[in-house]
Amino acid sequence: MKLLFRFSIAITFLIIVTVFSCTRKSTEYVGPAYISAPEGFAVMNFSSSSTTADFNPAAAITFDATFTSSVSWTLTLTGQTSGAVRIFKGISNGFTGLQWWGDHDGVYFFRKDENVTATLSFFGTTMTGQTATPIMITEAPVYTLTCGKFSRYGDFEDATKIIGANNWFPFSNPTTPIANVDQGVASAAIDYTGHPVPSVEGLQYYYIKGLGAQPTFVSGMQYTRTSSFTGLPADASQVWVNIYLYGTGDPNAGVELEYQESDFDGAPGYQGTDDDAFVARITLNHKGWKLFSFKYSDLTPSLNADFGGSGNKMHEPDRLRSWDIVVVKKTSPNSPIEVYFDYPIITVGGPFKPCH
Repeated sequence: MKLLFRFSIAITFLIIVTVFSCTRKSTEYVGPAYISAPEGFAVMNFSSSSTTADFNPAAAITFDATFTSSVSWTLTLTGQTSGAVRIFKGISNGFTGLQWWGDHDGVYFFRKDENVTATLSFFGTTMTGQTATPIMITEAPVYTLTCGKFSRYGDFEDATKIIGANNWFPFSNPTTPIANVDQGVASAAIDYTGHPVPSVEGLQYYYIKGLGAQPTFVSGMQYTRTSSFTGLPADASQVWVNIYLYGTGDPNAGVELEYQESDFDGAPGYQGTDDDAFVARITLNHKGWKLFSFKYSDLTPSLNADFGGSGNKMHEPDRLRSWDIVVVKKTSPNSPIEVYFDYPIITVGGPFKPCH
């Protein structure tokens, strides 16, 4: 059903009169034009097509609005649990059938069972408007089938699918857990700085933390479901590897993403001693969640002859068979580090972004 709007109005006019003498020159403006809300500006209606949104399978809800005059407007959709945001902008006296597919700007995904507020704001006034009722997301968008090649269970929403292997294999030494390492699925971890680690997508993510048993290497995990990579093109410049990583600003915390190919040398699958592995190296000196995306052709060959450094040195994403995430200490061998990651996905034509 259509939802009516409510408004809080607090309009402030600022008139600045400046008198000076100068020679007038023509000026070129770079960037978008803006139209301020004039005196007496009002919103005649603002509504959404539904109070609920089911984005799986892909479907859109729409928004309609009518203003008394053309103005620069912004429609901001905000998830009340996730903090996800989607922003639309325009210059007009309203809009009809403006579609939202559940996609987001920034890093945070909208979630199932969260309320979303829809807020209108305008250039030149503090007037805002909201739909009378928040929009409840009954099913969040699923990008794993439409936007790229997803590592199965890589949203980590079901911990039993990771702990029980299911093509995910935590590193061991050789069959027992690595000493001084804690790793697994979490939804409300506390990082070493004492801050809670929020979820970037869904409710859960994977973490690896600790000192490890070696000066550099801490631990890691391998994904081996070959069918997840079927259909990737041979052109490495068209393939991108993507993953969300959480950092605390610690320059000692590092991640190596290693993508492993089978070079058809007679041995089945990927063999570290005679095949290629290509690596992206990341220092987690950022804070919070961040999407890291790398063009496959920019990945560097492994330098370790026993672990992917003995292949033909050709970037061949169509021969990708598995990948590792390896956690390493960069500067301080006696200081524990931590890594949180989520939603690894391989895309074609550009970095990952929500699609439908």
